[in-house]
Amino acid sequence: MREYATNKNIIIVGEFAEAETAKTTGRAKFNEMIQYLAANEDTRIILVEKVDRLYRNLLDYGTIDSIKNLEIHFVKENEIVSEKSRSSIKFFTGMKVLMAKQYIDNLAEESKKGINERVEQGYALYPPIGYKYGKDGNRKNAIVVDEERAAYAQKAFDLFVNHNLSADAINDILYKDGLRNRNGKKYARSTIHRIFHNVMYVGDFKYEGVYRTDCKHTALISREMFQKAQEKLGNVTNTTRQHDIKFPYIGLFRCGVCGCTYTAERKVKPSGKEFIYYHCTGKGKIKTCKKDSYINQTKVDKIIATILKGLEDMPQSLIDEINQNLKELHYLKNSYSKTSHKNIEKQIKELNRKINNAYERMVSASPATKELEENLWNENHPKWFAEREELRQKQTQIDKADEEYYRQSDLIIKFCKDAHDLFLKSDANDKRTICEIIGSNFVANGKEIDITMFPIFYDIISMKDLKLEKNTRFEPPETQATHTKKDPINGSFLNGGNDEARTRDLMRDRHAL
Repeated sequence: MREYATNKNIIIVGEFAEAETAKTTGRAKFNEMIQYLAANEDTRIILVEKVDRLYRNLLDYGTIDSIKNLEIHFVKENEIVSEKSRSSIKFFTGMKVLMAKQYIDNLAEESKKGINERVEQGYALYPPIGYKYGKDGNRKNAIVVDEERAAYAQKAFDLFVNHNLSADAINDILYKDGLRNRNGKKYARSTIHRIFHNVMYVGDFKYEGVYRTDCKHTALISREMFQKAQEKLGNVTNTTRQHDIKFPYIGLFRCGVCGCTYTAERKVKPSGKEFIYYHCTGKGKIKTCKKDSYINQTKVDKIIATILKGLEDMPQSLIDEINQNLKELHYLKNSYSKTSHKNIEKQIKELNRKINNAYERMVSASPATKELEENLWNENHPKWFAEREELRQKQTQIDKADEEYYRQSDLIIKFCKDAHDLFLKSDANDKRTICEIIGSNFVANGKEIDITMFPIFYDIISMKDLKLEKNTRFEPPETQATHTKKDPINGSFLNGGNDEARTRDLMRDRHAL
């Protein structure tokens, strides 16, 4: 990038090196860069290796997109994006961000499946005081009784239930008895208090609100003792399984009054008919907006479907460009998958070498070293086998994420052909993906919603409005910043009218909300 800057006569005024995770927002160096750009309006060029190094998620993308007069050079991809860029280039950049997010989310989902599988087998996740990670004959990282610390947990319950002592007093007694945290200090009062709420001590555990009794770990106290503790705490154990419903728009819309995200709520009428409503969480400074913010999911579906109806008959040249970008994304995905598989295979090969060598040493050892080699084998081979299995699970996770990538690519191709009908037939996941394809700012205000589409979709609607041919060369002459302002066509927005059109344009140009 320094060589690129020299060749382009660009003066470097600051460098920001980021090393934090891709799936979360709030990166320190990224935020420093944004603050620098806000304070130095004469600095309006960013050099970055490629798209996924700058935009780690959709919020980062929206943050960058809201900065005026910014010019971004993606050095490795040999591409420049600015307000003067064609809207199709901006759209493809957003598409790359979306695909990268989907890939990361899919890997996370596959990782979570491993956790869910562990839970389904009856293994709890985190050991409290009195337990630790260890081998139970089936898993190397099962939760087993910590013989050195189990007595502290049992004494804590005894002091709380039978001697009516407070958490502070119990903490002092256990500290004098030798209980220490990992830093060698006294535990916090809240940690001791949580002991009396934790159902793991009776052999059960909770995961994501679900109470499970089919557990592998050993109970440290009786259910009678635990129930007495709950009575003193005033708790009633909740064993109700939460319903599993996917809401396509949860967290997608923001309240136009207070700026909080919208959440979903399922309601069942006396007739038995179910409805899903979205509403403001009401956590902002303005508390009155929640009551008037309810909107039916069916209505949201109809509004978005109406918008998509205006995107029928995309120009063939645009579809060709989208296919070309999908090819490039496919290449990048394959490169990542190939490198990941290669690294994992290398680690598996090394583990196989260790296993084979250790076994051969054991079976061919002399009588003098036989016991030593057997002990080494018994100590290490379960760990090696477990590590190899974890690596194979990572391979499976990457393969499944690849499958999901192809599903997403197929969705985009179908979207180009008939977005309206595709949306109506899609499940919750695909509906959300389609929403993220067409726009960024989703704002709800009472019973109405506004969606700021990516500029390219306004161009498609304008092209239809001008009755251009479907196969017309698709190169919009105007950028996002120089579009002629006019009212949206019928059906593009629920609100319609001059005031709403001006609001839409403000949102589209500067992402003001």
